[in-house]
Amino acid sequence: MTRRMLLVQTAAPIARAMAPELLRVRWDDQTLRIQVPYLHFLDGKSLERLHSGVALVFSLQLSLSADRFTTLIRRSVDRYVVSFDLWEEKFAITGLAGAKAQATNLSRDAAERWVVDQAALSVSGVAEDKPLWLRMDLRADDPKESAGLAMDPGVTLARLIEWFGRPQRGVDSRWGLEKGPFRLTDLRR
Repeated sequence: MTRRMLLVQTAAPIARAMAPELLRVRWDDQTLRIQVPYLHFLDGKSLERLHSGVALVFSLQLSLSADRFTTLIRRSVDRYVVSFDLWEEKFAITGLAGAKAQATNLSRDAAERWVVDQAALSVSGVAEDKPLWLRMDLRADDPKESAGLAMDPGVTLARLIEWFGRPQRGVDSRWGLEKGPFRLTDLRR
């Protein structure tokens, strides 16, 4: 074995161990919660639109699988309207599903963190020692395309799944992160 090969074999695991964890998962009372400390989605074209006075709809989906996303065990989808107060230079967010949570007077970082903190996925009944994969998909929806979807209180899960599956036109604001395999018993509570 050459020194170069030895170096590569030694360095690869160290580099993986030192790389930042992009999607963090926590198990909280039969619910998975996530953190994405390095994801900034209120920037670029999305931020330009918000600064122009356009409210954007962000859709966040969590998908849990036991076989690397071939078969889904659980899925949750949440939608939020994000706006920017030009006078105060602060963000406001309103949830469109469930409890319709809302937050106002947020900085950019606080607004991004608030949206992600709302994401939750029930794992009630899922085997604690089974290998699992989790995928987070977040997208800023084109206001013209999502107008009907955003304001429809009776939107179905099937319609949201189809919405996440189709490509976006005119907006390049889509993020996806995965974690796995992991076991519930290995997660921080």
